[in-house]
Amino acid sequence: MDNPLLRPSALPYELPDFGRIKEEHFLPAFEAAMTQDLECVRAILADPDPPTFANTVEALERGGLALDRVESVFFTLTAAHNTEGIQRIYQELAPRLSEHKADFTLDKDLYARVRRVDRTDLEPWQLRVLDEYVSWFANSGAELGLDDQERLREINDELSALSISYGNDLIREVNSSAVVVDDPAELDGLSPADVEAAASAAAENGLPGRYLLTPSLFTVQPVLSVLTDRELRRRIHLAAVNRGTGEHGGEGSQSRTDLLPVAARIARLRSEQAELLGYRSHADHVLAGSTAPSLEAVHEMLERITGPAVRNALEERAELEELAGHPIEAWDWPFWAERLRQERYAVDAAALRDYFELESVLEHGIFRTARDLYGLVFTERPDLGGYLPPVRVWEVTDEEGRGVGLFLGDWFTRPTKQGGAWMGSLVHQNRLTGQRPVVVNNANFTRPPAGRPKLLTLDEVVTVFHEFGHALHGLLSDVHLPSFSGTKVPRDFVEYPSQVHEMWVLHPDVLRRYARHHRTGEPIPAETLAGLREASAHGQGFRTVAYLASTYLDLAWHGIEDPAELPDPRTVEQESLARAGLDVPGIAPRYRTGYFKHIFAGGYSAGYWSYIWSEILDADTAQWFTARGGPTRENGRRFAEEVLSRGNETAPMEAFEALLGRRPDLGALLERRGLQPREEFVHRQRGAPARDAPDHG
Repeated sequence: MDNPLLRPSALPYELPDFGRIKEEHFLPAFEAAMTQDLECVRAILADPDPPTFANTVEALERGGLALDRVESVFFTLTAAHNTEGIQRIYQELAPRLSEHKADFTLDKDLYARVRRVDRTDLEPWQLRVLDEYVSWFANSGAELGLDDQERLREINDELSALSISYGNDLIREVNSSAVVVDDPAELDGLSPADVEAAASAAAENGLPGRYLLTPSLFTVQPVLSVLTDRELRRRIHLAAVNRGTGEHGGEGSQSRTDLLPVAARIARLRSEQAELLGYRSHADHVLAGSTAPSLEAVHEMLERITGPAVRNALEERAELEELAGHPIEAWDWPFWAERLRQERYAVDAAALRDYFELESVLEHGIFRTARDLYGLVFTERPDLGGYLPPVRVWEVTDEEGRGVGLFLGDWFTRPTKQGGAWMGSLVHQNRLTGQRPVVVNNANFTRPPAGRPKLLTLDEVVTVFHEFGHALHGLLSDVHLPSFSGTKVPRDFVEYPSQVHEMWVLHPDVLRRYARHHRTGEPIPAETLAGLREASAHGQGFRTVAYLASTYLDLAWHGIEDPAELPDPRTVEQESLARAGLDVPGIAPRYRTGYFKHIFAGGYSAGYWSYIWSEILDADTAQWFTARGGPTRENGRRFAEEVLSRGNETAPMEAFEALLGRRPDLGALLERRGLQPREEFVHRQRGAPARDAPDHG
């Protein structure tokens, strides 16, 4: 009982007591929690009473609470502070976790008992939960014969190990692909603060007197839009796109890890897994747990967007080449696109940063908007600690001071942190035990020099609002069972609330409060705001094509129907883009196979399309908010009541239709992206597995 992970924390809202938790606590805590989980299963199966919702489903949920507590803490660290010790623990733990999940999901007696639960007089949410449990067992292999179950266990074990290997190697690969610069003249275009930050990063990595540019996880690096030195831009781009290929990224980059064989092996195993479970491909298996009706419907949606997006991108490239006076390469596109925005819309991205100071974005941007919409109040609690000193904690209450939960913010990059931005949960809201939510937002912003404010780019501001949308989905959850709480919804619905919250970034009622000059306090000029709005549609061709390219790459890897016919991993990208008509010179996929963590180590396999699918709902909902007066309390109440509070105890598309009073319309998305005139696009609801939904970005 000295292990702090083996009982609920005594801190407010059961915030894990990170001051007491040590790495050596995890393995014994996992073993104890898994034992408790299986003891619960044995007790349920030994119960002589007929199966009921309470003595079966609720009992399973209670039995899993200890394991959920340990997993929530551990997997927060594997993403945010993945030390060598945590990596060793994970590698040792992975086969045990895989075995434990199989012991649970492949238990035919337990599956039979769940199916026999008396459905008489159950409430709608209970019927939904019961159906999800049955679907989850079936899609996990409970109906397979014993020989096939044994092979499925082997596949799951190997997939778990390979996913861990891919994720750990990628963290090292991203760090090693940082570009070293010797001559400060090459950094022309960077702000003085960014130059100073690059010098500090180099010094921290044993390179005093030099400059280190650490890449973001995605392909297009933000610095490419401002650096005037074309050769340095080329070096940075090559370092980014060559990550995970085993090829040298260029001068100043040490990237050499080859993750392509690992990715290919993962894809082969997923294909075999799907075949065992009775699906044509891994993509079809994933679609069984989504709101999209079929893989064909997803392809239809993508095809209707691809043609207009490519046409727009080609027009954009022609404009940029005319401005630049030479052919545009991938490392040129962001630079000249920024010059075009400055000339056409009088928007200077570098100057904008003076108005986007992180503290103001937090206090007067996301927190104030949450108060206006949902009546939430955020009060920083310096007396409560996160897993590292830079992690900040806020208590969330309603306007009467009643506790809602805790919000943690971890904003800056470090070598032990995975790339990108994401939300996670340390405690899942549920009525079963009365637990209230504890959620965390992570980003990878470059830390400013000591004593300087952190100034964000517009894209980084969008990231803050996006991830906070996920956090609100967790904080405003009001469900009965932890496995159905907050963001534990289908993958193609989970991005919907977060994308809706991006609409407030440039909303005049929101922007005027947080976008103020960090030195003078002056609001962002009206003409700049007008230019930002006009410029928001500029470059949509490029952005949409880059996103779609990654989506088709994902589907190429996971649409394989015969595991024996795996393609050469070095040709998958080229062939998939050519087939889709997305091989546009100068536009690389947002993620490539060597650094596509979303699909090979992040829970989005065969699901990267869900961002654009969710954006159909988001664009429709943004128009709903606008037509009803914007960020008002009544609109927030409705959105929270019909969507954010429901978790997965309500079918997601039922929640959407309850809000808008109709099915979704693709036209709002096409209008937003300037792709083609309005037209109808409807998709219907499908079920989704409830348990062990991963966190997301």
